[in-house]
Amino acid sequence: MPDTRLGRAGRIVIGLCVAVTALVVVGDSRRPAWTEPTARLVNQVTAEQARATRDEFGIDHLRPTRPDGTYWVSRWDAPRAFDGVDPRDPWFDAAHGEGSYEAGDGQLLVSGQTPRMYVHDPHLRRQWRDVEITMYVKRIDDQGIAYSGFTAVARANHLTTEDGSADRCDTRGYGARLRFDGHADFEKETAHPENQAIANREIFAGGMPSNTWLGVKYVVFDRPDGVHLQLWLDRADGRGGGDWRLIDSVTDDGHLFGDVPCATGIDPSMELRGGSSRPGSESGRPNVSVYFRGDGIGDGGLAYKWGSVREIVP
Repeated sequence: MPDTRLGRAGRIVIGLCVAVTALVVVGDSRRPAWTEPTARLVNQVTAEQARATRDEFGIDHLRPTRPDGTYWVSRWDAPRAFDGVDPRDPWFDAAHGEGSYEAGDGQLLVSGQTPRMYVHDPHLRRQWRDVEITMYVKRIDDQGIAYSGFTAVARANHLTTEDGSADRCDTRGYGARLRFDGHADFEKETAHPENQAIANREIFAGGMPSNTWLGVKYVVFDRPDGVHLQLWLDRADGRGGGDWRLIDSVTDDGHLFGDVPCATGIDPSMELRGGSSRPGSESGRPNVSVYFRGDGIGDGGLAYKWGSVREIVP
């Protein structure tokens, strides 16, 4: 006869299996006693990133990172040229407007009459909530269009159509601009291409300086009193994490700005909150994209580096 004795180790293993099975059977609502950890999503914040006070380029965070939030970081080291979605980063979608792009050595050279660069989940499911947007920008060659320069837009889903003839309510968003004429302001697009700009102030007498790296942070977050928009500037090229100075801020309480509705019955002055829905949104995902914009840019006329979009704790 075969020996059926298990010995002490075997009896321990069987005992553990019986105990786990008992927990599963008699536990709450037949839920398993444990589950495998869910795989992390692309560009989802890690525990290390959530603890950090600086990004991987050594630039200071102004606000804490949202645990398990979304965090995009520019990857422009490998040389490449493109005029659509970045072949090495499906989250960086430049297949909009009229522009071309050349990456290498950690920088992105931007060219074109209307370059438009969107950062979004390529599956169009995940949405940006409260965000801290960081980019270092250098002016090199442009047509001197006063309102052009560095523009970042949050709280938008401006992806379906270029001219805004469809899904106009998803074109709504908040922009912050550091302009070629040396001014800074905020804008609220309520029905592409209709927008209203406020809080204009001069930052550089005589215009934005050329061939100089300027660090820009655009912070957007919800509070009970409204949507807070902040524009920060670093003129130290990131040394010591950056010498960040607040240069402009407003709080949109739903009565501040916005005058052209995207559809009948939609209040153009409403706050554009970071929630998963918004009245009038055609897609039901109103905050899919953060994007960058310029106008009248020469060949390689605008340089970016050290870019990130990070969900934050407001």
